[in-house]
This record gives sequence, structure tokens and C-alpha cells, in this order.
Amino acid sequence: MLHTSLAKVLARPGWKKLGGRIRMTNKGKLEIHVPEPFTSQRPALKFHHDSFDVSINEHPLASTLPRATPDRPSVQVGPSTFRALGVPPGTPVCLGDYLKSDSPQLTLHIVSFTDATLVSLCWPHIAVDAMSLRDISVAWSLVLAGRGSDVPPMLSADEDPMARAGFDPAFNDPHALQKRWVMGLWAFFWAFRFILDLLLWRKMETRTLFLPRKTVHELKSLALRSISTDPSSNPFISDGDVITAWLSVMATAAMFSPSSTRTISIGNAFDLRTRAPSLFPAERNEGSYVQNAVFAYWTLFPAGYMASNTHSAIGPVAQAMRKALEEQTTEASVHTLARLSRESLEFCGVPPLFGDTSSFVINMTNWTKARLFELPDFRPAIIVSPKTSGRQDFSAKREPPGLETRGRPIYYHVQGVSPNNMLERNSAFIVGTPGGDYWINSCFPPEVWKLIESTF
Repeated sequence: MLHTSLAKVLARPGWKKLGGRIRMTNKGKLEIHVPEPFTSQRPALKFHHDSFDVSINEHPLASTLPRATPDRPSVQVGPSTFRALGVPPGTPVCLGDYLKSDSPQLTLHIVSFTDATLVSLCWPHIAVDAMSLRDISVAWSLVLAGRGSDVPPMLSADEDPMARAGFDPAFNDPHALQKRWVMGLWAFFWAFRFILDLLLWRKMETRTLFLPRKTVHELKSLALRSISTDPSSNPFISDGDVITAWLSVMATAAMFSPSSTRTISIGNAFDLRTRAPSLFPAERNEGSYVQNAVFAYWTLFPAGYMASNTHSAIGPVAQAMRKALEEQTTEASVHTLARLSRESLEFCGVPPLFGDTSSFVINMTNWTKARLFELPDFRPAIIVSPKTSGRQDFSAKREPPGLETRGRPIYYHVQGVSPNNMLERNSAFIVGTPGGDYWINSCFPPEVWKLIESTF
């Protein structure tokens, strides 16, 4: 049912774009070519299904998937350990795989047990982002429930709204960090430093962190105390600000000395759909913009300060992130950053970097707003096995009032599948649960994990 219902979504007008094949033009531009119609030889998506007639707790690999630890924070095995459960043979793992084959963009892989199901979706980031996955999961759930008529229209099927970004003369303000743009010859100096960092920290380890809401509350209280010098002041920082700041401080303290003169450039991804109505004018209930519509805002901090103040630095870094979010995610900033991105990509092939030639980059992405614990509803596909009572005890979980988790995700992780991706390092995906806990998939050197575990 899961495969059939998703295929029906991709067969709908507009949504067919997601079933298209990625091709490159003679000018080096990517296009999506949609088969008409989809057939068994040229399907809308690839599908693979493994079935095990045992409990998930009896499977040698699946039984080791991360589990919530509500009473304490924990560091557990990372997503790369479970690649065999999520990426079936023949799945495209890089752009070349798509260009050299007739493979559709999406690959659905389902692993069934008597008491649990693993659902994995592989997708290319050039066509889909976190908010796109949210809209796909909503449409998927509606079709599965027999409510296909309620699926919202696809609003970015025939044209890319981002193609207009940066060309509107009404938005020509300079970027908040434009004077810190590492460009020209300085970009090559930074690239040389980046290569040295690759050699210095060759080994990377992926881990999954679980932070119960109590721990997040304690970190937030610690951060607020360090920035609330005036008892009457009431500064605002979010859970995401605090967690991102804490991770960045931990990584910096583990990798740099207090005497370091380098700059830490922390990039946080943000969704453009709600930030730039000139590009995305429709409200969410009017349709879906399924595409890659993500930029980053940047926070710059001295490495020495972060390394020497592992507790007191969390608040100032979180506050700086909040300020960067407010300054760098305005509609004018989106257009300016699009313009700078085109210039940077044309000059050196990478998006713009802000900081200086010594900048050490940490990339963060917070998927909490995608609500992927709440919106996917696969209850119509549940099959009760005679070998189980239907009671799921694989992962300790905290259910908020009014939310039934049966048929919904109780855990998910994000994993890049491209081989030898040198940019997939010093980064984290942050996911908040409806109950206030957080899962974090991170990739850092072993020294960082050693420090984090020692603090727990």
C-alpha cells in the first residue's frame, strides 16, 4: 500500500515532476524529463521491499537502532551503521548515477518485521528539501487514506520560483555580512586552509545524540543565565539556537585550543518559502512548492573564546545566532544572497562563504518545523501480524497528549549517501519530537564525541 499510494501521488498533475529523470543540457544545466506515461519499465519511483518474519528486536542490525533515553542524554550509533536497512542495491547515490541511467529521482525502501516497519526514502537534494519531504508525506498520507482529492496542487511543476531570486530591483540592499564575504583570491587561500583541515582531521564519525527535554531545558537555562545580565531583561533564544550553539561550542573546544586565532563560521539552513513572498506568493494551504529552496545564515565567532568558555559561551553564541537569523533571513537578504550565490558559483563553483581565510565551517540543519513525526500517517497500511499483539516497545517514547504514534514515525534519521563527500563533515541534523525531546544526527571527529560523552 505504501508503494502504490506514493506512486499515485507522483502520477498526479504537477507532482509528476518528482517522477522525472534528471538530465543535463549541452549548456551544463540540469533538467527533469518526465516519462509520459509512467510504466512498469519506466516507473515513477524505484521500490524495494525486504520482509523478516521476526520481531525488530530479534534482527541483528535493526535491533541496534537508536532508542530514546528519556531520563538521560545519550550518544548512540550513527546513521551510517544502518545504510543496509535504508539504501537498497542499485540506488543512485550521486548525480552521475542519475545522468547515466533511467532511474527516477525517488527510491522507496521498506523493511518489514512482525512488529515494526522501516520506511526509507532516498532523494536528490537538487529537487527536494526538508519542507518538500513534509509536503510529500502529507500528500502520501492523504492518498493512502483514500483522500486523493485533498492533495494540494504542485506549484513549482513547470518553473523554478528561485530563478527570479536576486533580479528584483526592489531588493538591492547589501547582505548583513557582505563585508565578510571571502571572495576572489581570498577564497583560494581559504580553500588551501580547508584542505589542511581535511588532512588534520581525516577521520570522521557519525553518531546519533538523544537529548531529553529536561537536558534541553537545562542547557537553555544555562544559556539564558549567561546573557541575562539585567534581571528585568527577557532575551529570547529558541531550543534550536541553544542546541546548535552547544554543539558548536563542544566541537570547537574539542578541536581548537583556547589560544586559537581562527574564526568559527556556523551555517544554519533556513527555508525560503515563508521568507520571500515575492518568490513564493502562495500560502501553504494553497499548494506545495516541492523543490530545493534553502539558503544558510551565518554566525561568526572567535574559536579561542568558544574553546575557553565551554559553559558561558553557549548563551552568547545562541544569542548571536538569533540575531543572525533576524538580520539575514529577510526578503531583501534572500534576494541579495541569491545574487551573491550566482557570482560565487560562477567564479569558484561553490556558494558564498562569510568569515575570513581562517574560517572553520560548521553546518547545522534543524528539521523540527517539517513535523515529520506528526504529519506522516500510515495507519491505513498497518497489517496486524498474528505473531505480535500489535504492541510496539522497540523505542521508549513520550507521547504528547492527543498524538497517537501508531502508524507514525517514532524515530528517523537523515543520512547522505554520496560516496566520499568531503563536505559531509562537522555538521548536524537536529530534529525535535512532539514531546520536546531532540534527536541529532552528527558527523564530527572522534575528539568531539569523546568530549560530549564526558559531559554526559
